Amino acid sequence: MNKKFLLVALVAAANLAIAEEKVIKLEESVITSENSSATVADIPKNITILTAEEIAQRGAKTVAEALKLVSSVTVKEMGGADAAFDMRGQGATAKSNIVVLVDGAPINSIDLSGYKTSSIPVDNIERIEVIPSGGSVLYGDGAIGGIINIVTKMPKNKKSYGNLNSEIGSYGLKKQQAIYGTKINENLSLELDYLKKEKDGYRDYAKDDLESFGFRSRYKLSEGEFGFKYNYSNTEFRAPGSLTREEIEEDRTQSNTNAWRVDGKTEKNDFIGDYVYNINSDLEFKLLGTFTHERYSSNGSNYKTEIKYLKPQLKYSYLDSSYVVVGGDIYKGHTTDFAYGSGKAEKDSLGGFLINSYTIDKFRFTQGYRRQNIEYNGIDKKKNSYNKKFKEDAVELTGSYMYSDSGSTYISYTTGFRAPNTDEIRAWDGEYKPQRTETYEIGMKDYLGNTYVSTSVFYIETENEIFYGKNDSADKKSNRNLDGISKRKGIEFSLEHYFDKLTISESLTYMKTEFKDGKDIPGVPNIKGVLNLNYKFNDKLTLNNSWEYYGKMYANGDEENLGSKVDNYILSGVSFSYDFKDGLIVSAGVNNLFNEKYYDYVGYSSGKFSYYPAAERNYYLGVKYSF
Repeated sequence: MNKKFLLVALVAAANLAIAEEKVIKLEESVITSENSSATVADIPKNITILTAEEIAQRGAKTVAEALKLVSSVTVKEMGGADAAFDMRGQGATAKSNIVVLVDGAPINSIDLSGYKTSSIPVDNIERIEVIPSGGSVLYGDGAIGGIINIVTKMPKNKKSYGNLNSEIGSYGLKKQQAIYGTKINENLSLELDYLKKEKDGYRDYAKDDLESFGFRSRYKLSEGEFGFKYNYSNTEFRAPGSLTREEIEEDRTQSNTNAWRVDGKTEKNDFIGDYVYNINSDLEFKLLGTFTHERYSSNGSNYKTEIKYLKPQLKYSYLDSSYVVVGGDIYKGHTTDFAYGSGKAEKDSLGGFLINSYTIDKFRFTQGYRRQNIEYNGIDKKKNSYNKKFKEDAVELTGSYMYSDSGSTYISYTTGFRAPNTDEIRAWDGEYKPQRTETYEIGMKDYLGNTYVSTSVFYIETENEIFYGKNDSADKKSNRNLDGISKRKGIEFSLEHYFDKLTISESLTYMKTEFKDGKDIPGVPNIKGVLNLNYKFNDKLTLNNSWEYYGKMYANGDEENLGSKVDNYILSGVSFSYDFKDGLIVSAGVNNLFNEKYYDYVGYSSGKFSYYPAAERNYYLGVKYSF
């Protein structure tokens, strides 16, 4: 295939211009900002929203597959492990430098495992909000790369409804899901769902099974509402490990027969409650609380993790379209390693924040400040104890100008931080220092004829970057702070054209990164582009075709840029959906249409490459009945 095809297609599609109708993309609601409802136009960031309809049309089966279709996100998988999401060149530390939320509550753990999204049923997702370099004031520790908010569906205001969903596909995929909802009375609505998914992987010894049960409720009050969600999930997985180049050439579907193979399971209980009370027309109180209990076992190791999170806030609206938000958050995480007896780690965090947004005529100015205290306590495998404390600040200053009824431009300055997590602290070299980041960004959003345009240019400087690698004076790898300043700069550009039956969307992210001594940050492609075409033949039949382009990059772990770069590649997928208009929808699709031989992850260590081969061409067929 011509590797420049996607870039040419991006330019060609951008020149299509016949105005048909104006959609209200700028007015789409977003809850990530200020933990309260805002619009795309209000947020001075290059935000991307994936709706439930778009996720279904593109055939995504997991959160990771959905996010692959966002150009500002690079998804990293290691043959069965939970995916990491990289925004703006975070590289190997993407699990710790991105905060992933479910309904506004962070799901990041206190160790290197970060966030886990494989147990979230994609059919339960209302939308996914992606905000690069956003959220340090509102969410604090670890949000320097950005925020991904997964918004799940709420019960409908309907007496009785539901759906049955069944799917089969390549690699032994079998999935069944049932959802039922009801409106008990004018105030109370409930919804239940059950999911069972079984799937063998592309390679030998791979497995990805999931069973989950969910309960959602919403109770309307005279001056607000209360919501409660519970989800239980049980995952069983096997990861076949990495392969050498010789093993790839012999058989890319084989597993690694040494100790790098993983066989494990996770059992998880999630509780989320939120309460909104409108004190008066100008003053709103909101309270969000979560509790997570997780048991993880793999290759003889057993862990138990508990996380408690509480976030109260007040929002006061004043003058015309101006407001101030004041709030705080309490985070308490605890993990116990049963395999080694007394090994344990704790993270306690207390933060407070203030955000003021002032509007005058066509200008809007926002100022935000956060103060956060973080404390770690633990006992390692050798029964050595540790106690570390950090006190950090985050600042956000933005200005935006609405130069027309549909167009706006903005400028943003943000500082953020990340403290070392518990796994990094246990294997650290030198003095502990939090990583600090400054981000400068300018951008614009507008409608031009039938086209929605959003673009931004960013520059990021990171001091005391936390990374895992060799010390300059020793051959042994460890966690430490990088001397000097790391730099990331780039441009994000997206277009969405609306015609009578055809929607064409393109997005392109270009980045230049500088690690120590001017080296490229490994694991970060210089270019990622996404092209998606959605065509409605009629009100029943829809075709979707997606393309992804990944530029060259150094392999993960190659911070000295000693090895050759990983080749660029293009992926394409096609899917069909037929709606019988009587509640029955049939869908089918082909992933990796042109059978590209690529890798989910490539590692580099001591002069040797390790490969995690990605799936070749594969298929799925689904049937969904709604009532």
